[in-house]
Amino acid sequence: MNDDNGLAAKNVNNRLPISSGLGKFFKYLLVWGYFFITFGLFLWVLMTSFKDNSEIFSSPFGLPSSFDFSNYIFALTNVNMGLYLWNSTVVTVATVLLCLAFGATISYALARFEFRGNMLVYILFVIGLTIPLQSLIFPMFFKMDDIGIRDSLLGLITVYTALNLPKTVFLLVGFMKGLPKEMEEAAIIDGCSYWSVFFRVILPISKPGLATAGILVFIAAWNEYVFASVLISSDIAKTLPLGLASFQSSQLSEYGLIASGVILSIIPVLIVYVIFQEQIIKGMADGAVKG
Repeated sequence: MNDDNGLAAKNVNNRLPISSGLGKFFKYLLVWGYFFITFGLFLWVLMTSFKDNSEIFSSPFGLPSSFDFSNYIFALTNVNMGLYLWNSTVVTVATVLLCLAFGATISYALARFEFRGNMLVYILFVIGLTIPLQSLIFPMFFKMDDIGIRDSLLGLITVYTALNLPKTVFLLVGFMKGLPKEMEEAAIIDGCSYWSVFFRVILPISKPGLATAGILVFIAAWNEYVFASVLISSDIAKTLPLGLASFQSSQLSEYGLIASGVILSIIPVLIVYVIFQEQIIKGMADGAVKG
């Protein structure tokens, strides 16, 4: 009987490396397949942005004959793409700064202080993540119109901050709860106030969490289209997604121009990620370990 059990265990052990190796193979196949598809599409759009229509139809997947930036120059100067890019930058940067400022302060209070209603406040922010955003479009439209900031960048900043604040608080509360309390206690013993502890201790060691929350808010605000399409009607206040949509409809047959507009909308996100990638990866890794 023992010999049979030993033989069965040996057979299982012999099969484990095969199944483990097969699982690892499919995992890497999925990851690299996703990478090549996304990178290939990006590279194809980038190459298309340097071509005119005749070259696109004659050689859709080939390299451009010359790297001509006329499509980008036309998009930035003749189609107000430069204005749309500036509007998106102002709205997105302001939204990120406001979300991080309010989110970090609220998260510190919820993560470190025990007071009546602490859990209720946190639950309300979590509920904010579950509300369908489409149900808020018309109430926000009328409210923005009542206070006179509907067709303005200030209105978009207000709406985007309200929509992304629950996400920011949810991420930062979990991150700050995992921070060691010994440094705070030492700072308080040395005479620091709670605000000093927050600015001198909590914020510096929370950079990975802040970077992760900031990039998520940045991507959400930069790419947001639905609320902007409802709240913005004048051309001077359009953001890049709105401008790109109107640009595509007006230049429907100019595929090189459309591709240049798409690249202009992608480049800022890539730049932000390259600058903060170390903090983002560290924040995600720390969150995974603490979670």
